[in-house]
Amino acid sequence: MAKNIFMSGINVVFGWLWNILGGKIITVNFLRRHFAKIAVVLFVVFGFIANRFSGMLEMRRIDNLEGDLKSMQSEYILSSADYFSKIRERTMKQLVDTLQLDLDVPQQPPYILKDDDE
Repeated sequence: MAKNIFMSGINVVFGWLWNILGGKIITVNFLRRHFAKIAVVLFVVFGFIANRFSGMLEMRRIDNLEGDLKSMQSEYILSSADYFSKIRERTMKQLVDTLQLDLDVPQQPPYILKDDDE
C-alpha cells in the first residue's frame, strides 16, 4: 500500500516535470512575451545569491582577522611585559652602580630555609 502511494507521488512529480519541459504549462510564446520580466527576475535572484556569497566570504575573512588580532594582542602583552621587566632591571642596576652599593644579581636562586620542627 505504501509503495503504491510512493509510486503515485513520483509519477505526479515526473508528470509535472514532463509538462513543464514539454511546454504544456510554460509555452515558448509565454517566454517570448515576458522575456524582459523573466530576465530581470533572474538577474535579481542571481544578484541576491552573489551578494550572499560575498557576504559569507567577508564574514569568514573577518573571523580569520579577529583570530589573528587576538593572537597578536597576546603576543604584544608578552613582549611588553618582557620589555618592561628588562627595563626595570637595567634601571635598578644603573641606580645601584651610581650609588656604589656593590650589589649584584645573584647567579643562583635563593635558598629556602626550613625549620627542623616542620
